[in-house]
Amino acid sequence: MLKRVNIPNVPRMTSALTSAADISDHLLTQTGDALMSDDFDGFASRFCLPYTLETLEGQRILETRADMKTTFDAVRAHLVKHQVTLMARHCVSASFRSPDEVAATHETRLISRNILVQDPYPAFSLLNRQADGKWKITYTSYVIIDSADLNSALNA
Repeated sequence: MLKRVNIPNVPRMTSALTSAADISDHLLTQTGDALMSDDFDGFASRFCLPYTLETLEGQRILETRADMKTTFDAVRAHLVKHQVTLMARHCVSASFRSPDEVAATHETRLISRNILVQDPYPAFSLLNRQADGKWKITYTSYVIIDSADLNSALNA
């Protein structure tokens, strides 16, 4: 079980990002907006390489920006194919594992014109503060049980 730890006075990315949930929600917003607007650079800048991605099909490590771009493009194609107009994601739970690491769970709903495209699915991520004070995603595990297509896109 994860437990909360006291966070020392360390420079933060912004004063608004003081809780683990704030950090998680910020990264969810940034990556979601970038994915929906086809902004690969904005998306990739929120991740550390190597980045570990896990689905029900297995685990893989994205070593390069080219690896990330391939996965980004496959997920974008999935969203376009299903005419997703809103990717609603929110932090369900987040806590500090150390002053520089957050463990967070979020839920995603893919919506096309007010219609849910598939059942909501959870994901667990590790978020790490970098030397420059910015938070980045280092690991994500997705549990998507009703979309082989989306699992395949994540494993592209």
